[in-house]
Amino acid sequence: MKSLIIVLAALLAACTGGRQATVTVENDLAVSRENETVELSWKTLNTKIAELTAENVIVTNAKGEQIPSQVIYAGEAAPQALIFQASVDAEGSSVYTVTKGVRGEFKSRAYGRFVPERMDDYAWENNLAAFRLYGPALEKIMVSNGIDYWAKSTPNLVIDDWYKKDLGGEGSYHLDTGEGCDCYNVGQTLGMGASAPYAGGKLWYSRNFREAETLDNGPIRTTAKITYAPFDVDGRQVSLVKIISLDANTHFNRIADIYSGGPDTLSIAAGIVIHAGAELFPGESYYALYEPASDSHSGNDGPLGGSVVMPGGKPERIGDIAACVGTACSGQPLMYYMGAGTSKQDISAEQWVLMTTREQMLLQHPLKVTLSGE
Repeated sequence: MKSLIIVLAALLAACTGGRQATVTVENDLAVSRENETVELSWKTLNTKIAELTAENVIVTNAKGEQIPSQVIYAGEAAPQALIFQASVDAEGSSVYTVTKGVRGEFKSRAYGRFVPERMDDYAWENNLAAFRLYGPALEKIMVSNGIDYWAKSTPNLVIDDWYKKDLGGEGSYHLDTGEGCDCYNVGQTLGMGASAPYAGGKLWYSRNFREAETLDNGPIRTTAKITYAPFDVDGRQVSLVKIISLDANTHFNRIADIYSGGPDTLSIAAGIVIHAGAELFPGESYYALYEPASDSHSGNDGPLGGSVVMPGGKPERIGDIAACVGTACSGQPLMYYMGAGTSKQDISAEQWVLMTTREQMLLQHPLKVTLSGE
């Protein structure tokens, strides 16, 4: 009887998963890929590895070393995915292993939060850039759905520290004391990469966001759900939900815009306001610019680069906005990517255009990920 129980237990384990899963990541481009995020379905992983949990899952590289990983919840109670960052040689492949073990402590490289103490900002960052959106309390002073860019020049996470110093009177995040600063003027525009419906030959702006929710928060990815109250678009009320994700080691956010309540399809322009002295670089499905810092308190804070990349979108200048225009279907996400960088990270205009072109190329050639169990 004892031997029968052991056999049945072994069969059950075989049906519900093994001890580990092998992840093969392939790159079909003739350029190397560094620290690029790989995402694995949690449901699929559970069919490969028995008794896998958010508390015991680990990822190791080909040397057997544990690397940073993050369980993604996407606002749900149960895990939805596992992510880690892979590096792959040109036209090469890399192998990683997902298994069970003691999760290491890894420094967070992506973070975001609601900031009620600063009139309801929502701010987020990674090790390369920081951004914020304006909430309902600020509407008493300024109405804007634009995205602000904080030109940080340190890999450290700075949001909490900069707000604390500024609100406590110990310093201003508009002045660079060695980590960068906020030297970008948003105003009542799209700022650094927000979006607006484009109808009747004009852009239709929403007001400040109504609600902000953090869905995931480091160490690799921070994601926020930003909800706007219905607003007028050429005589019809339209609602907007933005899902903004920023991963470590990239200048570019991934943004999913979900418009509803209006027509079945709607032209959407994702863009960047053009300030004085800007150089403009429209591309295949992106619009990049490079310009002096538009709100420099020291006069020595720029220049800055900004881009929007929209797969299938059309670059178009709309007044003072350098935009990519695409079509959103009601209730369905329209994906685009927004990024920024600063000369204090040794990024020139030529380099910023190359970085934007590379981002477009990477989106056209995603890494191929194969998962097998053992």
